[in-house]
Amino acid sequence: MKCLSKLAALVRGKFRKRRQVLGFQPDLHLIYRYTSGHWLCNDQEHRDTRSVTFDIVAFCRLAAEAVGAKAVTDMIKIGESLNRVFLVRFDTGVEAIARFPTSLAGPPHFTTASEVATIDFLRCQPGFSIPRVLAWSSRAKGTDVGAEFILMEKAPGLLLSDVLEDLPSYDRGMFAKTLGEYERKLLDLRFTHYGSLYYKNDVPAPLRAPTLIEGLSPDDELNSNFASDLSHREHMDIDRGPWRTAEDYMKAVASREQQWIADFGTPHILDDPNRVLPGKGNRDDHIKWLSLYTDLIPALIPPLQEQKRPVLWHPDLHASNIFIRSSKKKGKVSPAIPVTISSIIDWQGAWIGPAFLQLKVPPLYRTHDVPPGRLLPAPDDFDSLSGSEKETAKEIHQQRIRHKLFEVSAFPPEVLDMEAREERVYLKDLAQSTWKYGLIPFRMALYDVFQHWQEIVPGEDPPVLDSPVELEDLKLHHATWLQHQELLEVLDREFDLGEYGHVMGDRSKFEMVRAALWKKKLEYIEQGKDDETRRKRSLWWPYRDTLRDEVVLER
Repeated sequence: MKCLSKLAALVRGKFRKRRQVLGFQPDLHLIYRYTSGHWLCNDQEHRDTRSVTFDIVAFCRLAAEAVGAKAVTDMIKIGESLNRVFLVRFDTGVEAIARFPTSLAGPPHFTTASEVATIDFLRCQPGFSIPRVLAWSSRAKGTDVGAEFILMEKAPGLLLSDVLEDLPSYDRGMFAKTLGEYERKLLDLRFTHYGSLYYKNDVPAPLRAPTLIEGLSPDDELNSNFASDLSHREHMDIDRGPWRTAEDYMKAVASREQQWIADFGTPHILDDPNRVLPGKGNRDDHIKWLSLYTDLIPALIPPLQEQKRPVLWHPDLHASNIFIRSSKKKGKVSPAIPVTISSIIDWQGAWIGPAFLQLKVPPLYRTHDVPPGRLLPAPDDFDSLSGSEKETAKEIHQQRIRHKLFEVSAFPPEVLDMEAREERVYLKDLAQSTWKYGLIPFRMALYDVFQHWQEIVPGEDPPVLDSPVELEDLKLHHATWLQHQELLEVLDREFDLGEYGHVMGDRSKFEMVRAALWKKKLEYIEQGKDDETRRKRSLWWPYRDTLRDEVVLER
């Protein structure tokens, strides 16, 4: 707090000197610090990593110049998690959006530089409505602001999350089709390499791809302005691409995870709380199983080029990233498609990857137990269900219809009809985060892939990586893991918790929730059959400071 007070004094001094730039009195604690709630796991660390300090006078001066204004009249915080997001108002009446990435958003420089390049690249393509970047800096020391930032136009239209609940079921389904068709346009872009998009000057020359778009000369404007690369865990000596083949990319991901585990392998605030359960594995176990997975990668890659070609896809398409407007025809709302997309925001983390791994139904419409292909069977034994059961079955079926509508609208047939695709995607996703979740889900995902081996490699038997005893142990550990996952989900719903036990609201609400959960913890511990089980349960309780947990730290 002393540092913040000194910074406040400095800002007040600058405010007196440059009163024309700041047309408001900033609340620096609100602007710099996370204030939306508290976490039951590692609270201080979560709040600290989501805080960003910067020179607000320098930012307001730069922002005003970018929009042709004299002063910023207000900065209203509208979001804070991986990024701190502000609605910025100017004396001209113009509004813009400012985003400051936190340390959790991704590697310094590369995360911001890639997002800006991706937005600029897509705005050059027909059919993509994305707010224009007005000013940006990917290097904290590159400007007087002292932090990375992006200032962009405010997106036009209504935020989908504000109106989604008011849309009738039919309209929601039709919008799934609209959204799928929007994403499908990304498949018209034919890339030559796998990796992230950057301006060429933002990545070292050895990491640049010689070309970007199929069929264009290396001297073409698009190829000369952008490059592809994948830069994560920036201080490690690893293969950062760009990659020519899907196999090279997938092997690099597994190798990166292995090297990070070998060199570091330390707890992180984003670790899953259930990663400490029996079967989690030590460093050597993780490295061994990732090596076994690496040997399988050539068999996991599908044969058709359309299934594995480089594809750019939005990484986090949810209702708060989509802006819509009514589709009017002759003064009336269209009965077929009542809403259209006016803008899609938040391209942070977007990259070019193999189609069969990239193409996913967004969280907005994603649901479980949807079969591959174009057909969606009706609910089983529907006529024998009770009235309330039929209503539940109808709602679940409606969710699957929307899921399938997006798939059919967005995915090419070669990907849509691909066998065991979900199993392969899930396995790859876990391969790049085994330390975060522990080995149990990763090894079980391997087992599930082997159950579909005939669909993946017709005519071949699956590899045998576990003895019968080891497989039985794995299933027992997985059953325990599932029980604790269910416990976590039940408590999250009961207490309206976010990820890592986040409690939205003030400190008094947080303390009330924490006290109630303490009683739940005592009940959970007492369910242990003996002293040793109760001791373990006290350490396995999900809402704990994992960075200081003896079990987490035990290697």
